[in-house]
Amino acid sequence: MIYTNVPYCPKELGKDLGKSYNMFMERLQDDDWACFLDHDAMFTTKNWYHQLEDIIEKFPDIGLFSCLTNRIANPIQKPLGIDQHNHDIQYHRNIGKTLQSQHYDTVHVEDKLHGWLMSGVIILISKKTWKRVGGFKSGFLGVDNDMHEKCIDNNIKIGIMNGVYVYHWYRGDGDMSHLGK
Repeated sequence: MIYTNVPYCPKELGKDLGKSYNMFMERLQDDDWACFLDHDAMFTTKNWYHQLEDIIEKFPDIGLFSCLTNRIANPIQKPLGIDQHNHDIQYHRNIGKTLQSQHYDTVHVEDKLHGWLMSGVIILISKKTWKRVGGFKSGFLGVDNDMHEKCIDNNIKIGIMNGVYVYHWYRGDGDMSHLGK
């Protein structure tokens, strides 16, 4: 089963996103998956959950997945021609629908994604992978990148789901206060 979570770590726990991920993962059964979704992101298709199930079933040898999105540094995870400054949800739902229809269960598999580490607007991870790599690191920034590196170090395949597109607000208003700026 896939359990979806929008992680949050209160101030009293030190804004430790890795701790929040680990606390959630501890609750899952060994054959379960977690789908972590950033607090400023949303799925753009109505049947995304079934799509994730189908992808996991088709690629049982992959332990960690992410998706395509609009506002991200990693060019491997950004569709060509996307207007990252457009925040019209209908625009993004149309992109999601098109990508889903064209690439429903295709996955880009690569160890180092052309020198880029996976950005975790979505982290779809199996409990088995989480246990094998020793969990998420503590902290707020770079937790997703660290998990990618741990998977590489443990010969666990990583996949970017080509047909799963998530709208990501990500500093759409220029607010960088979460970075202490």
